[in-house]
Amino acid sequence: MQQGAFMVMGDLYNRIFAVQTSTPGQLVDYVYWNQIFANLPKGYTVPDMPVLSLKQTAKRATI
Repeated sequence: MQQGAFMVMGDLYNRIFAVQTSTPGQLVDYVYWNQIFANLPKGYTVPDMPVLSLKQTAKRATI
């Protein structure tokens, strides 16, 4: 993180996460995270849907 960075609440970027958890005390670099968000494919989530599908398949296999 660069010195003098403009810090904002990390919750502003929850929309890219499949499981959204509020962490109001977590500050992130505005410029850095906007750059990340701008370069993600439209509708992309972390983890992405193929990973979530594999996780669900593995979970069902252990039941």
